[in-house]
Amino acid sequence: MMLSDMRKRVRVVMVVVAVAFIAGFLMSEVWRMLANRGSGRGRTQDTHGYVGQVGKHNITPEEYQAAVSYTTDKYKGDNHLRDLSSEDYQAVGQQAWRFLLSEITWAKVLKAENVRVTQDEVVEIIKSNPPEDIRNKPELMTDGKFDQEKYLKIINAPENRAYFSKYFRDLMDMLPKEKFRIDVINAYRVTNRETEDALAAANTKWKTTSLYFGPNVMKEKVEPPEAEVRAWYEAHKDDYRSKETRLLRYVIVPLGLTKDDSVGAKETIDRAYDQLVKGETFNLTMLDYSDIEGETLSVMIPRSQLDKPTDTLVGKLKPGAFSPPFLAGYGWQIVLLDSAKKDSVSFRRILVRVQIGTEAVATARDSVRSFIDKAIAGKFDTVAVQFGLPVTAARPLVAGQENLAGLNIESPAQVVEWAKKAKPGQVFDKPQRGAQGYFVFEMAEVKPAGIQEFEKVKMAASWRVRQEKEKQVWLAKSKEALDAIKAGKSFEQYAQENPGVELQPEEFAGLLDCRRKKGPEFAGAVAALNPGEKDGVIVTNWGAFIVRCDERTATPTLEPAAYAEQRKQQVAQDLMQEMLKQPETKDYRDALAY
Repeated sequence: MMLSDMRKRVRVVMVVVAVAFIAGFLMSEVWRMLANRGSGRGRTQDTHGYVGQVGKHNITPEEYQAAVSYTTDKYKGDNHLRDLSSEDYQAVGQQAWRFLLSEITWAKVLKAENVRVTQDEVVEIIKSNPPEDIRNKPELMTDGKFDQEKYLKIINAPENRAYFSKYFRDLMDMLPKEKFRIDVINAYRVTNRETEDALAAANTKWKTTSLYFGPNVMKEKVEPPEAEVRAWYEAHKDDYRSKETRLLRYVIVPLGLTKDDSVGAKETIDRAYDQLVKGETFNLTMLDYSDIEGETLSVMIPRSQLDKPTDTLVGKLKPGAFSPPFLAGYGWQIVLLDSAKKDSVSFRRILVRVQIGTEAVATARDSVRSFIDKAIAGKFDTVAVQFGLPVTAARPLVAGQENLAGLNIESPAQVVEWAKKAKPGQVFDKPQRGAQGYFVFEMAEVKPAGIQEFEKVKMAASWRVRQEKEKQVWLAKSKEALDAIKAGKSFEQYAQENPGVELQPEEFAGLLDCRRKKGPEFAGAVAALNPGEKDGVIVTNWGAFIVRCDERTATPTLEPAAYAEQRKQQVAQDLMQEMLKQPETKDYRDALAY
């Protein structure tokens, strides 16, 4: 027995990896097998022959190529693609690198914790847990219920071996990590005291009234003289100590489609159309030519979700007929209408994407090399003008917090590593591949660490001095109010007699709510109050409070078991993040090598 959406028309010899896995991708037999079938793309080495480094682990070209091969196959399967475009290969390169770094880190942790998964375990899981995408298939139902016997026949059918080999691979990759996560969760025990404190905080509501002493109590605005601000600055210079900052600039050598790229796609879709006209079935032609592999069954789609060219062609077709080739936003395609119902249609399509050809890539690489050679010998801006490329400033790199967030390039760590040592005017001789093309970087300026000059921080220093002066007024007024409250005056009376003091009645659905609204100092005071009790003076950076508890009510919103589970999950997540923290990474790949 064979499911319809597993059918593939295979016209090349394929090697199917069946049950040859052990826990951990780096330690598996499939890793070694993949390493032997690499395509050669992306194999770039530094002088030591390594592609990169994670902590003390040197990444060999074979390891990297295995990750690229694995990720390429997975990317094709996840996106139902039979071939990859230049943009796809860039995405694969980024995913392969991230995958490799993650697996190296995971492999170290799993080995240290002795976490293992056997093939027998995985086989039993496969037997008892069918993949999500086939659980509701009509072929596997008997009297409306999932039929386990039919499912076992599907598993054992030779034509489905590739499908279940992939399922096996995914489980082998996921299960060791899931075992580790469960072990970490179970390693933490929530104490009774911890639970009691948490329940008391979550299962209690408060109504309070507070007197707030803030900017409104000031009778006149405080404007400290410059001499006082300067004196404060001299006494607090460490507050204005700046870190070394490195300023990068870059140009992008574009990588775009050419007329020949579109012509190649048109020739492919014309061959598919000719095959259909000669009588071949749509499904088999789809498997021969379409860039998208997947289900050969159509799905009902609202016409409102179709792009205009497709909607126009589909509207002219009768059920069972197919269209001539036409160009849509994502490539050349042919559609076959299966049925139309009200505002929805069911159709299949053959899609040939317009992809960047090797000639366009080669031309862009030549331009990049030429730009770098000229920029190293001359001036970055002058060469950029000669090439007609705009120069863009990147986000400053601050010592200790270096990152290139916002730039979609393949190896940001490589740029950061270079930038830490680069001198002003230096051009990075390794371009970076991005979605728009190749990025070439220049170190524009290095601002050394030091104390910021007074004139640059005068406004900030003035605000700090003003805040301290206002705080003295708040505190004096709040202490005066506290004496009056102790003498018998109510909050309401005092606020009425002192217009600058705000009376704030509020409700809090637990301490977390209180902390979020009023800050930790206020929440800590409220937690200890019973109805009628008062506390103060509570000092914050924005004012002072005297608070009165008007009502305290127990509300069973959190159960002990639920809290314990939440707490265990949170502790486990924090611990796993710490254990799986990626060590320092170095990237030696060359964007022009593939």
